[in-house]
Amino acid sequence: MTAGWRSMPLGELCQFQAGGAFPQSEQGHIVGDYPFIKVSDMTLPANSKRIVAANNWVTDETAKRMKVKLAPAGSVAFAKIGEGLKAERLRQITRPTAMDNNMMAAIPKRGSVDERFLLFLLESVRLSSWAEGSALPYLRQKDLAAIPVTVPSLPEQRDISATLGTLDDKIESNLRSIDLIDQLVRARFDRDFDIEMSRTGTALSDLIDVNVRRKLSRGSEATYVGMSALPEFSPTVYDWDIRAFGTGQKFVNGDVLMARITPCLENGKTAIVDMLDDGEVGWGSTEYIVLSPSGAFTTPWIYALARSDTLREWAIRRMTGSSGRQRFQASGFDEYRIGEPSQQALSAFNSFAMPLFDRMTSLRDETRRLTALRDALLPELLSGRISPTELKGQSG
Repeated sequence: MTAGWRSMPLGELCQFQAGGAFPQSEQGHIVGDYPFIKVSDMTLPANSKRIVAANNWVTDETAKRMKVKLAPAGSVAFAKIGEGLKAERLRQITRPTAMDNNMMAAIPKRGSVDERFLLFLLESVRLSSWAEGSALPYLRQKDLAAIPVTVPSLPEQRDISATLGTLDDKIESNLRSIDLIDQLVRARFDRDFDIEMSRTGTALSDLIDVNVRRKLSRGSEATYVGMSALPEFSPTVYDWDIRAFGTGQKFVNGDVLMARITPCLENGKTAIVDMLDDGEVGWGSTEYIVLSPSGAFTTPWIYALARSDTLREWAIRRMTGSSGRQRFQASGFDEYRIGEPSQQALSAFNSFAMPLFDRMTSLRDETRRLTALRDALLPELLSGRISPTELKGQSG
């Protein structure tokens, strides 16, 4: 054991609190006193380690009436069952928060553990490996409390938290910048372009290219972007790998991927392709439509179009197929017509948006590098094999 480190059960450092069951009628509040988080909220934004917002809120009156146990600020939230647990996503709560009954919170015990260190510690023990059940794994509070851990003194915990936290802070800053770019570009698009459907307008498929045919030999190794990698309501893809080409959509840099199947379309899965080398062809799911730039209709313009409520709501209404497997067909872009934008408006929009999208790609690439560094350092620091002091000496 590393000198000065102590072994103990996890329950000596924190207590665990399960979420509660909320009627659907209590979950739709846009504003309220406390955020209400579900497992789906743990996926946004990608690479984040903190929950700073929620899609649903509960009022103080509801919390008191339903005797809700709020997880305090500084707690670590995670899924306690199923696929959410397997995903190993943990988030640090930034304010008192209500959670649904598929969630659990680890509440740090004051004087025993640094709040931020607890997040890193829970990441290091891989909670899913302590779950019961194979088809539907789940965590029990008593099993969590019994997990053996080895931790340093509080001052060293804080040093470790500061080292890893510096990386997390930069990652969070990048994510906020990407989100701001997304909002700015879409706001400018909404201001400058009228995309309401028009009988006398031009078909979208005459303005942009839809599902362009591209060559990729079967069995050849190529960059793969699966549906699970497409973010919900964010332009940037963070995860991709190399796979032998089988069957799927093909794309190049500058394309926009728009999910067409339920519930991915409704959930807003849309992203730009910006991770390939020049001339490289990538591939992925058959369940998204590939939209490509044409002339002055650039990647930012297409992305903002695909993200617009007007087009998306129309596409959702046009979905066909059996319940649970409905799809929007690419031929819908032949049917949807708009008044053709002026070249002047397109030029002004592109001058504004394209540098911002370039900046967004740079921020995403930096975030991936920082995340890889953080993930490499975490087990070394949490095991005592490397100390923050040694890292400072190397950087100096």
